Amino acid sequence: MKKILWGLLALFVVVVFFIGIRYTQLRSASRLWEDPVEEILSEKLEKNADTMQIEFTSRIDAPLETVFAAFTEPERGQEFGENVRYSQLLQHEGNRKVVEFELVILGRPQRFILEFTFFPAEHLVKVKTVENQIADLTGEYRFTPSPDGTKTLLTYTGTSKDKIDLPAPLSFQKSALRETFVSSIRALKKGLVAQQNIEQRS
Repeated sequence: MKKILWGLLALFVVVVFFIGIRYTQLRSASRLWEDPVEEILSEKLEKNADTMQIEFTSRIDAPLETVFAAFTEPERGQEFGENVRYSQLLQHEGNRKVVEFELVILGRPQRFILEFTFFPAEHLVKVKTVENQIADLTGEYRFTPSPDGTKTLLTYTGTSKDKIDLPAPLSFQKSALRETFVSSIRALKKGLVAQQNIEQRS
């Protein structure tokens, strides 16, 4: 009798454990795809010596194809980015674009020339610095559709390697990266709204 009771108790514990895991997964999925989110869904910023490891995620409430198409026009950043003073396409060859930007980051102007390489079949965009006085950036944006196909999870992973000895504290550097990502997501969302308005009028 005791063995049966212990067996039932063990089974009960296992069932509760798996129900708990499933509940956690459902809560996580709800936050990911259903709950309102800010521009940054999650972030990871870790610096070792002169190199910052970066990871940001954000959710865009639009289908993957629409989001990816908007992302292939970085030269339009000046139209939609509040902190973009200037953006110009310097080169376009195949699936590769080189774009010059002047951004205002934490109140300070910064000039970048960035190379974007687009891989539509892989839902992937790679980006790297061609020219910047302060840091070399390399990274990639991955696009993941929601189960119902109406939303997109955008994940950026990359590194920022200092080219000079930065006098700014680490918290300031992290804030600059955070602000840059937030601004790019806001610009992307504005671009999507503008495109939607054009489609509705046509």
